[in-house]
Amino acid sequence: MTVGVQWVGATQAADASQAAYFRGLLADQREETTSELARSRARLRECMAGEQVVGLRAMARMRTDARELEAKRRELDRLIAALDRRFSALWSQRG
Repeated sequence: MTVGVQWVGATQAADASQAAYFRGLLADQREETTSELARSRARLRECMAGEQVVGLRAMARMRTDARELEAKRRELDRLIAALDRRFSALWSQRG
């Protein structure tokens, strides 16, 4: 085995390790975002059901907040899927 081949193998292992670490962070962020989104939707439902009196501007802000959280979750899903596509073969080799 040449030095170049060893270097490539070590680099791939380091990349896969970093990707696994960041995938974990992204998964944690997604979980937090999903919880925030559930709370946001619950507040919005309460407002729409009339259980809580708020103005139209506040309700519009709640809808915007929910849409932003949905967009954030979609972006996190996209990033996680990209890491999975790129590194799943290396992760399965490492076991």
